[in-house]
Amino acid sequence: MVFKEGVNIIFWFYAEKENYFNYLYCFSILRELGYIIKSVTSDKHGSLVSAVKTAYPTIPHQFCLVHIQRRCQTLLTKKPETEAGVKLLEIVRFLNQIKTKGDKQVFVKWLYRYEDRYKDVINQRTYSKNPELDGKVWWYTHKNLRLAFYTIKSSLDNMFFYLEDNNIPKDTNGLEAEFTHLKNKLNAHRGLSRKRRENFVSWYWHLKSIYAEKSQITNTACN
Repeated sequence: MVFKEGVNIIFWFYAEKENYFNYLYCFSILRELGYIIKSVTSDKHGSLVSAVKTAYPTIPHQFCLVHIQRRCQTLLTKKPETEAGVKLLEIVRFLNQIKTKGDKQVFVKWLYRYEDRYKDVINQRTYSKNPELDGKVWWYTHKNLRLAFYTIKSSLDNMFFYLEDNNIPKDTNGLEAEFTHLKNKLNAHRGLSRKRRENFVSWYWHLKSIYAEKSQITNTACN
């Protein structure tokens, strides 16, 4: 679990998995180190969302637009089979082009017009043909389309903080690039034992963090 401010890695923590309590622990350590967190940008991991609400209920929590866009594109595929899918993919592709509050208004209105037009498709159900089930078993016919739509709609309140403050990153690309670089370094040393790999990672993050300011965080990316 890694935290980054600007170009600086400010804290990292080894954990078996990402969960609510591990994130709360990390936030407590950051406080002890003297950091003041003013915003968080993350990939919308459920445990992190809950932890931010608990530890920092009043700060902006920007959801990474790249993660949202990538998730929706995966669900819809490059060539959706329905008209509703094609139209939603057009909206998804516009997501990372939003640079002004005017663009945001266009996007939000576009999304809600889409919902009005295709709500029957989004909510369409398929019922089991097994007569013994008496029509009680059903599922959403266009499950991936529905998931893609609600991935965006449920994120709207956390998608545009970067338009209010240009210091808030709209994605976690900088942190993802750090992980990519680290993985490439580790791949060149595949024979290392687990302990030495951990030491390697710790030194990597340490050398990345030596220029970090330890008095204040303006905006933080987490992963």
